[in-house]
Amino acid sequence: MAIGPFLIGGDRLVWLAAFGVAVLAGIILARARRARLVDRLFALAFVGLVAARLVFVARYAALYAPHPLQILDLRDQGFDLWGGLAGAALYALVAGCRVPALRLPLAGALAAGGLSAGLGFWGLAALDTQPTHLTTIPLARPNQADISLAGLADAAPGKPMVVNLWASWCGPCRREMPMLARAQTQYPGVVFVFVNEDDSRAAMQRFLSDAGLKLKHQLIDTQHRLAETWAVRGYPTTLFFDGHGKRQARHTGLLSPATLAARLRGLTGS
Repeated sequence: MAIGPFLIGGDRLVWLAAFGVAVLAGIILARARRARLVDRLFALAFVGLVAARLVFVARYAALYAPHPLQILDLRDQGFDLWGGLAGAALYALVAGCRVPALRLPLAGALAAGGLSAGLGFWGLAALDTQPTHLTTIPLARPNQADISLAGLADAAPGKPMVVNLWASWCGPCRREMPMLARAQTQYPGVVFVFVNEDDSRAAMQRFLSDAGLKLKHQLIDTQHRLAETWAVRGYPTTLFFDGHGKRQARHTGLLSPATLAARLRGLTGS
């Protein structure tokens, strides 16, 4: 889902919906006690987001150091879940201690939000009909024979794979592409594949030439077969596969060096 310059994945929508449920439950529960809870819930969400961001930035401080302003660019979706939950829990504890009338409605609101989030993620998993492994769809390559993602994996057995679907007209794609091109040499144990979704090869080649970018595994999907298979709704979309070719993660929107490192840590464990 796209909102202005932001691409929001299904997991983010689940969190937003869960927060809405928590607010609704809080309003109902607080009414009987004549307590004002909504402001507290918004403050709790803000504290949780700030804590999640700060913990993530602290974990990957070395990658943010060259460009400190990237810390403020939340489009990379760099948040630490446990850091955010800890921050939110601490705020809830303090609020409950200061205003006893808030304890029950606050606990009920958080329970309703947590249950909604759990059901939402369960629903996402149940409705996910996309392939769980690398596809065998043949894709064109510049000056080479067609090949599939599974075929590329066979040529590099045991290596995790990152598949970036992009287009030359996509602003975030153009912004992250130099970083991903450098990642090819920074992470030699990972196969990076770039699948272009432009309607013509000329647009892709013109952008790469003007930017001076060299991509080792460059595939062309002018018919958008791969994008349709993975139900891509916006670009860039990046898929992460482990060494057995199984899909482990999907990132919708801009990647930063830090969020790329976090995703790769989940694949390689290092």
